Amino acid sequence: MSKIQKSLDYNKLKEQQAKGKLLKKQLRFPLFAQIKYDGAYAVVEVDYNYNITYHTSGGLQYHFNDTMPWEKYLEPGFYIAERTMGGGKLGTRRYTALTGPKTDQVASIHSELMFHDYLTYEEYLNGRAVTPYYRRLEKLMAILNGDWVTTTLIIKNAEQMEEYLKVIVSQGYEGLMLKDQDWLWKDTKSRNIECAKYKKRPTADLLCTSTTHGEGKYGSMIGALVLTDLQGREVQVGSGLTDRDRARDPLYFIGSIIEVEYEQIIDTYIQPTYICRRDDKTKEEID
Repeated sequence: MSKIQKSLDYNKLKEQQAKGKLLKKQLRFPLFAQIKYDGAYAVVEVDYNYNITYHTSGGLQYHFNDTMPWEKYLEPGFYIAERTMGGGKLGTRRYTALTGPKTDQVASIHSELMFHDYLTYEEYLNGRAVTPYYRRLEKLMAILNGDWVTTTLIIKNAEQMEEYLKVIVSQGYEGLMLKDQDWLWKDTKSRNIECAKYKKRPTADLLCTSTTHGEGKYGSMIGALVLTDLQGREVQVGSGLTDRDRARDPLYFIGSIIEVEYEQIIDTYIQPTYICRRDDKTKEEID
């Protein structure tokens, strides 16, 4: 499985802090704010013979059916990116899905990678960066001449961060990735404030265990998806499903990871809305 450091959800952190919890986890300004694209996590491995291998977060390998423009610039090491399409705006992730059997996964040639981190071979294999993020970003920019690198802005305070979030969301993107300039990447499932995602509404990746039957005009279709999280909380989500989604065989969803957005968590997820099926996620990665 590809090494990955999960991002802290800043919305969820704020919920906990409003309850008097996790107060020591505070953003440290100035920080880097980057566009959070609606894409799929990708790791690009370049060995010392300049062979290139693409990995998903679930550990599958895939390839493009053509030489991609960034490949001629890549140096040995590991690159972390988002596989996007249509500019990576909200709602476009579904078009980045891989096709073909698991032994021969293929990405659309219309996909584009947006790179946001670079690690040496030793750092990645050891599961820990020794180079601070601002240096890694400088190296990445130099390798790719600034092309295909996630847009990055230095944010000086919370007010500026909120304003930038409004701008990015108004442009159709998911939100922001917030990174401490001295952040040291680690291969860990723990979520640290040094790397956080910040969206208009918080999101969660949940496991679909079953579906319910629809009513009325949806009588022969799916009414809602029954989802559970790692803590065993269960929620039914119908909002956000299109007629095409509802007409699918329930097995299309059952056993899959489903991304939803919501207002808050009390005993369960309040006002959840279906976003998409996450084919790039495994059961071990649910929230």
